[in-house]
Amino acid sequence: MPSVPPPSEPAGSLSRPEVPAGVVPASPPSDGARPARGSLAAVPAWAPLAAMVAAFVFATIAYLVIAAGIEAGGGEVTASGPPGLVISATLIQDVALIAAAALFASMWAKGLTPADFGLRPIRLGPAIGWTLAAFAAFYLLTAIYIMLVGEPDQQELTRDLRDEGSAAALIGYVVLLAFVAPLAEEGFFRGFVYGVLREKIGVGAAAAVTGVVFGLVHVAGSPIETVGVLVILGVLLCLLYQRTGSLLPCIACHAVNNAISFAVTKSVAAPAAVLIVLACSGAAVAVGAALVRGPSVVRET
Repeated sequence: MPSVPPPSEPAGSLSRPEVPAGVVPASPPSDGARPARGSLAAVPAWAPLAAMVAAFVFATIAYLVIAAGIEAGGGEVTASGPPGLVISATLIQDVALIAAAALFASMWAKGLTPADFGLRPIRLGPAIGWTLAAFAAFYLLTAIYIMLVGEPDQQELTRDLRDEGSAAALIGYVVLLAFVAPLAEEGFFRGFVYGVLREKIGVGAAAAVTGVVFGLVHVAGSPIETVGVLVILGVLLCLLYQRTGSLLPCIACHAVNNAISFAVTKSVAAPAAVLIVLACSGAAVAVGAALVRGPSVVRET
């Protein structure tokens, strides 16, 4: 990670990714020519794309194997189910993304810790303030986007959730969408993809590219208009990470957004909806916080 700026430079400058005040910084480079040992600055720009492709190929193979097992057992496999297949395959994909990020990063940087992927402590006040600001910007920009392109059709997953009546399946979906996905996707897209690209092409371009990639990976089963909304969210989450220096606010923002979407889709009563939002976002942030001072995710060789 880049070093903390000298006193003459304002922290948080968009000219290069800095660590804001109140955030524990990564170790500075040993000299001006080489990135810090364990820093994502050493990872080439193409590595995140390669890691993403590898993770999706692995997840696709896993999906086909599970689907074949279901059909061999007399079950029926459709584009939207059964729910157990969708949930299992998506869970495998999320785990594969994190594993691929750690694996590909380790090819160029040794001794990586969770902090290298953005899991750093942050004071509660700035975390809440900047998360609320990101939410406000997201809803404002989404409203403007909808005015320009029209209301997007529902995603395939949203339609499946709306029609799903099994309590077990719904619990699996909400855990996957509002707990697992925020952890895995923020770790991969903001922590790894954006973390690498901002070192190569700068904050603005890296946020834009990461946002577009984040939107496009959801294109299966999503109307193209919905992809635009996800691009907006992806860019804002990058900027939230950049401003706070920690993935924890991004995880919280992502979890709250997904939990609200789930509650609205299923027309959950207000008290239960609040409970779902608080439980899922709180659990996701708690897991992220537990990793803040965790051990190295890539051992030295």
